Amino acid sequence: MSQEKQQSERIFGLDVVRALAISMVVFSHIYYLIDSTNPLFISLSGLFGFAGVELFFVLSGFLIGGIILKLYLSNAFTISTIFNFLRRRWMRTLPNYYVVLVLNILVGLSIGYSMKEVWRYFFFIQNFSTNHLTFFSESWSLSIEEWTYLITPFLFFLSFKVFKNKKKGFIITTVLVISIFHFLRYSLSQNHLIINMKQWNEEVKSLVIYRIDAILMGFILAWMNYFYQNSLKKYSVYLFIVAVHLFFLQFVAMNVMGFDIVSSPNYFIIFYFTLSSVTFAFTLPVFIFWVSSKGFISKIINGVSKLSYSVYLVHYSLVTVLFKYLKVNYLQDIPSLLLIMIYLFIVFLVAYLLYHFIEKPIMQKR
Repeated sequence: MSQEKQQSERIFGLDVVRALAISMVVFSHIYYLIDSTNPLFISLSGLFGFAGVELFFVLSGFLIGGIILKLYLSNAFTISTIFNFLRRRWMRTLPNYYVVLVLNILVGLSIGYSMKEVWRYFFFIQNFSTNHLTFFSESWSLSIEEWTYLITPFLFFLSFKVFKNKKKGFIITTVLVISIFHFLRYSLSQNHLIINMKQWNEEVKSLVIYRIDAILMGFILAWMNYFYQNSLKKYSVYLFIVAVHLFFLQFVAMNVMGFDIVSSPNYFIIFYFTLSSVTFAFTLPVFIFWVSSKGFISKIINGVSKLSYSVYLVHYSLVTVLFKYLKVNYLQDIPSLLLIMIYLFIVFLVAYLLYHFIEKPIMQKR
């Protein structure tokens, strides 16, 4: 199947995953918008925000990893092929990103944000090895994705030259690269003291050099789907059940048992992300084989899925920050529910305009 044909065929289950992930991310910032002090609401916001982004990582790894796998298995996997892959990838991601980045710079200048490190955002190095996120904070995950898809094709190209058995070569390379990032986090845990979750968030979770393996977990799933699709489909429901239990274990049971960054630093620095990625990778097969659906709700899910990238780009640093400013200065008396409804309408309106006038036309030209 050609790359173009593959990308033109939408799998409804994956649309569900995208819609779910972006909904969780948007929900995670509502507490800030309405100044909620409810501890349960704040805790759920943190959980949903983390889970939504990690789900995006694994889903992205599955989709893009599948494309790289097909290139890897072909005899035409050359440097030219890699640059063609990168060109197509950048046409998908960069135009929206740079439009929103410029808008963020204008907003930041107008409300007094520090623009000292703004040049880093143009090269996705605002959170490469150290944290320089002074504005457009959600761009941390975009940097991780861009660097993953810049670095990994060349690593697989080297692997392509080494391994005669391409099936084994791809999975061995993926596992080796994942192991390297575990080693980097292990080295960090032995040489750098992380004493609270804020520091963990800024110095581990959000840095490119410690997080690329989250996306590579999706590569493993893509490999399994390519070579063992029947088995993956057969056990997809069982994997989903295991994923539910792992989710409960990590985000509920272990919290109750007192796992935290102070008492269990090695777990939080080295293995917390691994368990999260495995959990979401086990979740996906059920949705991979949910090929189609009809009805009004299905159309809404499909629409939200198509807008998910644009929504992610605009929802927080643009719309939420501006709404927060308006709320503090002009909208103090507006009910929270009405404010949320207006906020969501504006988010999806701006995202639709970005998708319709920037993303979609460029994708069609691609």
